[in-house]
Amino acid sequence: MKDAQPLSADILIVGAGPAGLVMALCLAKLGIGSIVVERNAGINEHPKAHELNARSIEILAMLGISLEELAVEASPPKDGCRIAFSMRINEEFGSIDLLRDIDDPEKYARHLASPLPYMNISQTEIERILLERVSANPLIDLKLEHQWQSHEDDGEYVHSVILDRRSQEEFVIRSPFLIAADGAGSSIRKALGISMAGPDKLQDVIGACFETSLRNVVQRPAKLYWVFEPDAFGTFIAHHIDKRWVYHLPIYAPWESADDYPEHVVAERIKRALGTQDIDIEIKSMSVWHMTMQIAERWRDGRVFLVGDAAHRFPPTGGLGMNTGIADAHNLAWKVSAFLRGNATDTLLDSYESERRPVALRNGQESVVNFERMFDLIDALGVPRHGAESLAKLKNNALFRALPKSWGTALMRRLNASASKKIRNKLDDPQHRLKIAEIVREQIPHFDRIGLDIGYIYEEGALICDQHAIKHTAVTQYSPEAVPGGRFPHIWLQGNSGASSCHDLMSYGCWTMLSANSSPPWADATKDLPVKSIAIDALDVDQDSKRRLRDICNIGGEGAILLRPDGHVAWRTHESVSSLSEPLSRIVEKCGVKPSACQP
Repeated sequence: MKDAQPLSADILIVGAGPAGLVMALCLAKLGIGSIVVERNAGINEHPKAHELNARSIEILAMLGISLEELAVEASPPKDGCRIAFSMRINEEFGSIDLLRDIDDPEKYARHLASPLPYMNISQTEIERILLERVSANPLIDLKLEHQWQSHEDDGEYVHSVILDRRSQEEFVIRSPFLIAADGAGSSIRKALGISMAGPDKLQDVIGACFETSLRNVVQRPAKLYWVFEPDAFGTFIAHHIDKRWVYHLPIYAPWESADDYPEHVVAERIKRALGTQDIDIEIKSMSVWHMTMQIAERWRDGRVFLVGDAAHRFPPTGGLGMNTGIADAHNLAWKVSAFLRGNATDTLLDSYESERRPVALRNGQESVVNFERMFDLIDALGVPRHGAESLAKLKNNALFRALPKSWGTALMRRLNASASKKIRNKLDDPQHRLKIAEIVREQIPHFDRIGLDIGYIYEEGALICDQHAIKHTAVTQYSPEAVPGGRFPHIWLQGNSGASSCHDLMSYGCWTMLSANSSPPWADATKDLPVKSIAIDALDVDQDSKRRLRDICNIGGEGAILLRPDGHVAWRTHESVSSLSEPLSRIVEKCGVKPSACQP
């Protein structure tokens, strides 16, 4: 360690991606300062994730980031609700319209306060907004071009060595906690010796970003185009049809590498996928990435916590990676804040891993299911499931490489043409077309995942389980009941001043007790407790709203429910309790929460 006096911070966050930035903003909302160090000079302009889900929209709204602000760079909603399956981009043979083709298109409107259940927006643009908020927040010290080098945890503080990459000078930051938000290749995770469970490679992919409007090229707008023409096999992600595109093509090591796909080759492939040569494609950036599904074995090591991609890596099939990381930060920030204020024990900190790791594991598993389900469509189109890999292997064969280049090119053209003909013959067969349509429909859970987005339920952690509660929800379904461990459901409450969400009864800075009525014994039991106590029968809303709120809580006419700062249910009772001392003592013991943590 360096001899110079270390800098001090309440929290040190390493990494300024979505998880790290949301962590800093959540802490700041609770009055906790942080230092955020980021090795890069700013945002990585190469687009990565592009789907903001319902829960992330709620969390960002809590941080003061509105839909209107996000919508500036998001796709128009009508573009963002379609997924197309095609030969070349305008030869569509199947599609999913999330406003029409799912079993219950109105479910999102019923269960969300936001008018939009998801947004198709580049991660780079989300980071830009978050970075602006972080830079303007007096409680957050953002240090760009600073790199974490090492740390020591003495049990009371973490002493981190930081390199200023501009001056090449090192210094020390001392903080009670270190948050590793440093991405999929997390140096902190590796230094801690924390292993990752799961396959380290499902597929190698090249992503090519280009900026142009294809509004006049595509016949039917969508956010995703799966292109199955063999000589252009890949996926277009329309981060914004009028502005920003990414084309993903799989590569197959060791038979080929990124060196086989320089920019001009990829640009020509993009033109083939678009079905036109009459367009200029200028590649802005390219990246090579490994599709994996791995979950860190441990999410905590002493006073160090892993969040976001440092803790989990998913296939992009499902759009769950960035969103899971945002929810990680939201879960951890209030717990760390409570501990720093002396309002919680170490047990509450341990609940971060016990709550979030199972959610990440399920999300990762569903992402793999989505990835593998796409191969069912390849099979139905009548070509080998791993045909593209076989071609890559053939091209790497010594005999093939010995052929004159023109001969090899001609052979590849003939093989691709043969595969294309097989696919088109399948598509021309009316009976087989019905089978393909059914397999396209089976891809719906890849995109319609309300159960994963807002229906996940913590089964252990900072909560007291309800033996009668439903513990699992389907991917495409959501049951709006205030189950311990689950997100408190949204319903609209109608009052004299108009409609408001029941979520407005809660705040991120305190615990909330909702009781069925304000008559004794609940009034006497809660009047002196450091809990924001609200009686449903005393709310300034109409009787129907009160009834529906009681029904959602499922507490009968005498019970109560305790809501955590993050909006998840901690405990509920269906019966009247003359004293809250016993259930609160259970919460203190089980959740590691002191009653003073519940101050409004």
